[in-house]
Amino acid sequence: MHLLIWADLRSARFFNLKFKKRSYNLLKNLHTPIASTKLSFLINILLLILKLFGGIVGRSQALVADALNSLLDIVANIVVWFGINIAKKPPDENHPYGHGNADTLAAIFVALVLIITGGYIGREAFDSIINHDFKTPTYLATIAAVITIIVKSILYKYTLKIGQKYRSQAVIANAADHRSDVIVSIGTLVGIVVAQTKYPILDPIAGLWVAFFILKQAVKIIRDNIHTLMVGSPGISRQNDIREFISNIDGVIKVKWIKGRIVGSDYHMDTAVNVKGDITVRDGHDIARNIKKSVMEEFPEVAGILVHIEPHRE
Repeated sequence: MHLLIWADLRSARFFNLKFKKRSYNLLKNLHTPIASTKLSFLINILLLILKLFGGIVGRSQALVADALNSLLDIVANIVVWFGINIAKKPPDENHPYGHGNADTLAAIFVALVLIITGGYIGREAFDSIINHDFKTPTYLATIAAVITIIVKSILYKYTLKIGQKYRSQAVIANAADHRSDVIVSIGTLVGIVVAQTKYPILDPIAGLWVAFFILKQAVKIIRDNIHTLMVGSPGISRQNDIREFISNIDGVIKVKWIKGRIVGSDYHMDTAVNVKGDITVRDGHDIARNIKKSVMEEFPEVAGILVHIEPHRE
């Protein structure tokens, strides 16, 4: 009898530990760029259905326009997913610095999707105002807008945190898209509520607000990522941090110059340092190797650094 109880307790403890381990792994896996993109994809599908239902049945043009935004968000999520997967590929003969810019291209695609969305929504809202095609939204549209605001606010914070952690421009662009959805939905909600108080013209005006903010967000994403595609530098401040760090490494007399370029979420640096002119080639090689190892340990965003050794002249 006691043996059976002991066996049951051990079995229960084993399954409890196994359940905790699986739960931990599930939570851990949720905090990755791929997981955030998949979650965004599923939530955007649900919100698309909610907005279409609330907009059509609830008679809100602004909410129907917002539903189109969710439809294009789904397309953007698919592109971001592909971009992240390509960016993770290791360097090869044709791409010696890796495939990181696939992440940047995905971010720019998200911006282009936003431009299409904003343009369409703005045109539809403008036509409604010109043609005096106004309808008074019902409270169903109000409920759908409120749910969208709450869900997208949570999704924005979650996605932004992951994008910043992994320095993924595509995921950060996705987060910016969620943020634009929140502000868009707030504008939609205001337009719906005010339109319900005998001013139905404010519903398409809210649609214009939606279009304006989406286009503004798209321009910001393009501006932030075009720098990377133009092989932009990591910035003077960051380069100076790395320069100062190198200058304090044993064997380095002076950092002659330093430059770098951004590839996706990584930095690739080049530098020339002055060392004693009478050291051996082996000693110079050891100094260069130590610089590379130390910099990549101190600055995780640096994926590689090419060190040129020069003799110091008094």
